[in-house]
Amino acid sequence: MENSKFKCNTRENRSKRKINHLHKKSTITDCLSPSKLTDDETSKSTIITISSINKPNEVCLVEGIRSLLSREVYNIHEHVAQTSQSVGNIPHGTELKFSDQEFPPTPESIARGDEGTTFLGMTIVLLYCNIVMFFISYDRLRPERIRWSVEDKTHPLAVFNQPHPKDIIQGRLGNCWLIAALSLIAEVPQILYKVMITKQYNSQGMYRVRLCNQGIWQVVTIDDWLPVSQSNSLVFSRSRKKQLYAPLIEKALAKMHGSYMTLKSGRCDEGLQTLTGEPCEVLFLRSSDPEKKPDLNQIWATILESRTKGYLMTCPCSNKRFSEHIFNRMGLESDHAYSILDARQVNSQRLVRLRNPWGEKEWKGPWNDNWTRWPKTLKQKLITSSSNDGVFWMPWEQMPSFFSSVTICKVNANWHEARKRGQFSDFSSTVTSVYGLDVPYGAELEIEVFNAGDGNYYNRLKDPDVDLFLILLNSKGYCKGYKHDVDYYITLSAQVPPGRYIIIAGSMSVVNYLVYPAFNLVVHGSQPFIVHDQPSTYEIIADAFQAVALKTNNRQDMGGGVSILTFDDNGNFGLVCENKSTRTVRLSSNFQGSKNVLSSRHAFQMTDTIPPRTQQVIAIFTRKMFSNDVQIAYQASGELLDPEQYSRPRNSPSIPAQALGLHVLRPVY
Repeated sequence: MENSKFKCNTRENRSKRKINHLHKKSTITDCLSPSKLTDDETSKSTIITISSINKPNEVCLVEGIRSLLSREVYNIHEHVAQTSQSVGNIPHGTELKFSDQEFPPTPESIARGDEGTTFLGMTIVLLYCNIVMFFISYDRLRPERIRWSVEDKTHPLAVFNQPHPKDIIQGRLGNCWLIAALSLIAEVPQILYKVMITKQYNSQGMYRVRLCNQGIWQVVTIDDWLPVSQSNSLVFSRSRKKQLYAPLIEKALAKMHGSYMTLKSGRCDEGLQTLTGEPCEVLFLRSSDPEKKPDLNQIWATILESRTKGYLMTCPCSNKRFSEHIFNRMGLESDHAYSILDARQVNSQRLVRLRNPWGEKEWKGPWNDNWTRWPKTLKQKLITSSSNDGVFWMPWEQMPSFFSSVTICKVNANWHEARKRGQFSDFSSTVTSVYGLDVPYGAELEIEVFNAGDGNYYNRLKDPDVDLFLILLNSKGYCKGYKHDVDYYITLSAQVPPGRYIIIAGSMSVVNYLVYPAFNLVVHGSQPFIVHDQPSTYEIIADAFQAVALKTNNRQDMGGGVSILTFDDNGNFGLVCENKSTRTVRLSSNFQGSKNVLSSRHAFQMTDTIPPRTQQVIAIFTRKMFSNDVQIAYQASGELLDPEQYSRPRNSPSIPAQALGLHVLRPVY
């Protein structure tokens, strides 16, 4: 049997950003007015200034799960919003097998022309192609003809045969992000069985698989032509005991995204979202900014709580400061996803139980299986096998050195949920991505928005991340939650009392790039709720961001009843000017020292005239290059002017048409 262990690729969670934060002390200065004003105007003008520079920081199993038995978590009538094109049925009594014409066994199903083949090696691909061409007429790529290992030959072909996480073996694809997630749900067969709609071996070769694609459930129909090597062994993932669920789920996902090559790298949260459809939370374990160090004690408490609730957890093994040799010496694989199976605190010792999806290679540091200093009774309780099965205990204190984050998939048998499709619009007219939310009993909420590309097809490797934001307002317009990031999805978590709320899902990419992607909105709640389309107004987006600024409460008083309010989240920065005075203020703002950001005003120097008792979103800055750090530096100065002569609002440069609703003047209450 060929060695199928290949290097895995994990994509670091792209919501982990650096943003610069260093606020200089605000100053208020009375000085002469500009020379362009008359002497009379000068006596009525007061100059007020404020400056700020931001400096880099890095934003930075279990009994409960068994309750899933009592609930049809993924009831097909409630959750399946889209299916693949109908492929028809195979007549009973015929010897013909189903062949999927939408995803045929051709080289393009492995890697399309624009994707390359280096992940397998050109020789392997050519051999596979030759085998496909040779065996199509001889029916050699079906499971009945695949070469199985000696220990597997005694088992009959089956979709499931008492599945266990150790049964799943990663193949030549670098898709441990998927294999780690699949290993986790193999621990909970109730979830796994919901993924595979076809649960019995089908001699006609047709299978249906349910996957969550960018937040929307989709049923994918596939055949069982499976890629093999020159020796007729499976090239990609496989399951011991001749179980077919792993390669079939992998193939369905490859079809959903266009080819096997598109699965070559990913993130732990994406794997869990795809298989469970449940909300995920990512907790970062490291930060380069001393002021933004993660609270590891709080994260540990969250892990213990998640274990009690039966949530699924994974973590990517990665640290750019360590060489490959250091990881190997410690028994770990870098750029590789591990599953978290358990977490225990014994006295002051905190331990995490991890699994390598490869089913081998284990931690060699303290508390490994063969560590000589294990307390005897504790070892008997916690270590059930000393074999090299890829499962091991590791001290929590050493996790941040080798693992970059922890992903928690909040699988909950009692979630209520809603899924909506939409299309992002700009802010030149009524905003369409606004939803009403009725929560009669109060609830814990998990709100997600996914970039869905053009709405018909999403290329997970090539479609760029877009700027996404979520704002949750109560019926009085107060902000109850805000999330903003450049990613393929974002999640907003909130605990709300009974009441009516508004969800605003948007993208600043429509302002910066005139890109109007489709999106999918997903809401999970601990209590019943209703999501419905909400009529919106032209000014709702300005009111929403001003509410965000008020909630953040980062206010700098400029004097004379004028204040600057700022807010930021994951490299996105906003500035609001609030004028509570009875005079007009002319505000000059300069962001020319900022780096790697785009301006909603399409400018970095602005002058705005703001009438009495009004406020305005001056600018929102969002990340330009996804992989680079963000630095925000600004200076702002204002003049209180005679309202009789300076009452008409002016904006220089003028506000782009697609951003008018974002920067419209609003009353101060």
